[in-house]
Amino acid sequence: MKQVYLALLIVLVNHFYSFSQFSNFNSKKSSYSLDITQYGAISLLAVDVESGEIIVEHNPLQRMTPASLTKVITTGAALSVIKPDFKFETQFYIREKDGRRSLIVKGKGDPTLGSDRFDETKPEFVFHQLLLKLQKTGITSINSIIVDNTFISGIKLPSKRLWEDIGNYYGAVPNALTYRENTFYLTMKSPSGVGQPAEIIKTEPNVDVELNCLVKTADNNKDSAYIYGYSDANQWYVSGSIPQNRDAFTIKGALPHPENTFAKELYNYLNNNGVKVNGFEVGAIEDVIEKKPFYIHYSPELKEIATVVNKVSHNLWADHLMFQLAYEQYKRADWDMGVQSLHEFWSEAIPEFSGLFFDGSGLSPFNAFSARDMVEVLRYLDASEKSEVFKQSLSVAGVDGTLKSILRENEFKGKVIGKSGSLNGVLGYCGYITTKQGKTVAFCMMANRFTEPYKTIRANMERLMKEVILQN
Repeated sequence: MKQVYLALLIVLVNHFYSFSQFSNFNSKKSSYSLDITQYGAISLLAVDVESGEIIVEHNPLQRMTPASLTKVITTGAALSVIKPDFKFETQFYIREKDGRRSLIVKGKGDPTLGSDRFDETKPEFVFHQLLLKLQKTGITSINSIIVDNTFISGIKLPSKRLWEDIGNYYGAVPNALTYRENTFYLTMKSPSGVGQPAEIIKTEPNVDVELNCLVKTADNNKDSAYIYGYSDANQWYVSGSIPQNRDAFTIKGALPHPENTFAKELYNYLNNNGVKVNGFEVGAIEDVIEKKPFYIHYSPELKEIATVVNKVSHNLWADHLMFQLAYEQYKRADWDMGVQSLHEFWSEAIPEFSGLFFDGSGLSPFNAFSARDMVEVLRYLDASEKSEVFKQSLSVAGVDGTLKSILRENEFKGKVIGKSGSLNGVLGYCGYITTKQGKTVAFCMMANRFTEPYKTIRANMERLMKEVILQN
């Protein structure tokens, strides 16, 4: 009898194991293809925005690593709390003290200063406008340029970001005086032959740190070189590989001290254009706060910045928006208040919101939220007065941004607006689907810890989007 029970138990266990392998792929409607990954984890939910009907779901409450889908939550909160036409400021003051004239620059967390993405943010435009103001006032000499970089407080680096990300351009962190997207260009020369050492030729701009090059040559065309360092380190490392036999191969790093770079470039520009400047420095300035700025440089409007964040998936700018959200709510801009402001806003807006944040960009692998969290965020924003502004910031499938390469067929092009997100072992999509019958569906699908190629997971997710479009 014991043998019979044992045999029965083995059969039941094997049956349960077999079922559990494929139960992931059972759907409320069996016509949907949910076999997105064989061994990875999936959380997905699609809901008719108007009726609230669940179109398809699987593990909608399971918290996942969302990667850059986080930017949708950040931009949604920023557009909800801060006016879409809000502009960041960089303030310039003239101080006359003890017979010395200083040009004081107060960084106020503008992520766009010095960026090439807008004509009015390029360095030459900013510097020229300031020069015109100085000329109009008759100022031809300045003792010192002083950059006040104290607007952002606390520890500069986020606590839950990977070491391999911090020194690279996509891991650059917010600065009170962010400049040129806090990015520098590092150019190397590589000899022929595999496994040979590469040589650093130059950095642009100069980064004022020692760069130890450990990069080797490889027999491919891939950029597999990473920069390791942080702003307070005197020595940085460049490791990995680049293609062999290149006279100049350029990668991008996170600028260690953008405030110094800004001060130096402004110093050179003014001296070359008729305003003599004796020196520059970085320091906290308290005695000009109550005075009217001599000149203010304004950023593009928040809605334009949010569009870059979502379409390009700009990590630095997303984190800047989180910092500004914290300043608007608590008059304090730092990492702790930033993540607190995100969590508090969405916890108040959405019942049982389970999201967990460590940055506003999604670069931290410790961020976590469920497909249900994201769909409720999307439904909230759809019903808000900022709905159209928010939706205009999203990528259009088959047309632009991070969704440009999916749903390119005429039948599906433009039927999805939203955002993609990816990290190592992470891929996700979220946004709004317009179905064949004209319904608007808020959706989120995230895959974690998969071993299949990204193109396989992407194709499976794209197939599911097409089915939602055609069957509703």
